This record gives sequence, structure tokens and C-alpha cells, in this order.
Amino acid sequence: MMKKILSVFAAGLLLLSCAACAKSNADSAASTASSAASLQSGSSSDVSGGTQSQAESGGLSSRASAAISSSKAQEASSQSSVSESGGSSAPAERQTVRVTIPEGFTLSQIGDRLEAKGVCKKADLLNIAKTYNFNYYSLIGALGSDSHRAFKLEGYLFPNTYDFYVNMKPQDALGYMLRGSRDNIGSKYRYSGMTTDQIVTLASIIEKESGNVAEMKKISAVFHNRLKAGMKLQADVTINYVEKYLKPLLTGDINRYNSYYNTYKCKALPVGPICNPGANALYAAAHPQTTAVANTAASFGFTPDAVYFAADSKGNYYYATTLAQHKANLAKGGIIEGGGMTQ
Repeated sequence: MMKKILSVFAAGLLLLSCAACAKSNADSAASTASSAASLQSGSSSDVSGGTQSQAESGGLSSRASAAISSSKAQEASSQSSVSESGGSSAPAERQTVRVTIPEGFTLSQIGDRLEAKGVCKKADLLNIAKTYNFNYYSLIGALGSDSHRAFKLEGYLFPNTYDFYVNMKPQDALGYMLRGSRDNIGSKYRYSGMTTDQIVTLASIIEKESGNVAEMKKISAVFHNRLKAGMKLQADVTINYVEKYLKPLLTGDINRYNSYYNTYKCKALPVGPICNPGANALYAAAHPQTTAVANTAASFGFTPDAVYFAADSKGNYYYATTLAQHKANLAKGGIIEGGGMTQ
């Protein structure tokens, strides 16, 4: 009987042991499955934006992970800011140079001065002046096209003091001066029967012929009178323009502009301006002297109907209504005949 009881008790213990082993194995399997699921979830969250902490996937602590994420966000923000500003620091300012363009300068002279100041090359400026379309400036667009005109922009590069960039594009440098003409010429100057271009052309001759602003309106009157009488202007400065500022720039037939600018040859005004006149000459071209003026220490014989004038080496001006009077003035002033008005 005792043996039977012991046998039953042993069997019970064996059953309890087996049950405990089974439970332990089941817990272990469940733990393994949970761990695998956790790793799979951690990998997935990294791909989708890193919201799962690296501690849960066997990496850094969640605090360190958050710090790295914050650092990356700051770096991205910094890179975005740099990209928008164009660099890691403010871009260096472009160097400028102040250049004065005097009244009466030609395009060729302007090219020399801009090259000397480091703005652009003269050859590039002249090429752009010939080939670039500046017709969006109304004064230039109104000129149309004329193959006999050497430089379309001549006369419209307004004399002033400008701040240019060093090594700037020639078309931009020219644009500065064209805007100067837009603002200072525009449709401001009018004279009956003349276009704005004709006024600018006459002003360019007055600018070159007069070394004294006080004489500009008188000289303008002489030229207006000669134009109305059908007389050639016979202004020496138009010959100087061809010989000094056009021919040195030309190849091939260097005389091809002579008859269009030389006012001893062309019947009236030249085909275009011979320089870039300032405000005083422009005003004089549109407002010639129409009343008698008393002689001064440096100005003699002006009357509103004068058709001749000459200037001596001392800056004295002599006006006449007849060729005989003009020749007498040449002798009086010691002016060598042959370079002045002869008819």
C-alpha cells in the first residue's frame, strides 16, 4: 500500500515539473517573438522618419537620438539660410568708380575714359554701341536706321558724373548715360520745324564751336539763319569729328562718312550729332538769340540776322551779316582764312 502511494506521489511531481517546463518554453518563445517584432518596428520607424528611439532597436539612448535629430534640423536650417543668402557670409560689394563725362565728349573719348577707369574696354564699348539694340530707349527708338550714321548713340550719352561698376558690361555702362539723356533731354527741347534729333545735332555743333556759354545762343542764331537761308553751315568742328574721332576707328573706305558729316559738303545739318552736348548747348539750339546784343570786351558785331562768326585765339567772337564784314573780322582778329565760313 505504501509503495502504491509513493508511486502516485512521484507521478504527480513529474506532471508538475513537465507543466512548469512547458510554461517556461512558451514564455521564452513569446519573448523571442516580441523582441523580433520590436526590432522590425524600430527598423520601419527609422525609414519613416526616426520617431522610434534607437534604444528600442539596440542603438543610442533616446535622449542622444533626439539631440542628433535636433542638430540635423539646425544644420538643415543653416544650409537653407546659406543657400538663400548666396553664401556663408554676405557677398562682397562690387567696386565702383566715379567718372565724369564732360560736355562735348564723343563716344570715342568716352570709351577712352571708361577704359582708363577700369569700367570696360573701349573696343567692347564701341562694338556694343554699333551692334546692341537700344531701341527700348524712346530717344534711340525714334531715330530709325541710317547706314550713313557712324554711331547711333552719339549725342545721347548725356554728360554728367556717374558711378560705374569696375568691369561692368558695356551695354550697362551705355545704359547709365542713355537714361541720363532720357531724363535730361526727353521731349524738353523744341524748335519749330525741327525734330529732337536735329536739335541734338545742332547742339553738338554749338557745343564744339563755343568755348564760352555766353556765346552759345548767338552762335545758334547764326546757324539757324544759315539753315533758313539754304547756306551750308561750314562748321570746322564737323571736319575735326570725321578726321579725329571717326577715321581712326574705321577700316576699308575711311572716307565713307565725309559727305554726311562734313558741313562744307552736306547741304544742311550733318546726318547726326558730332558729340554729346550738355544742357547749355541744347537750350541754345532750341532758343537762338533773337534780339540785338551790345558788344562786350570779347564779343563784337552780333545782330539777330548774323550769318557769320569767327573766334580768335584769345577767345574773342566776331559776328557779321555779310561776307565782306566777315573777312574784315578775320583780319582784325588775326584769324587765318581758309578754315572758317567762306560763303
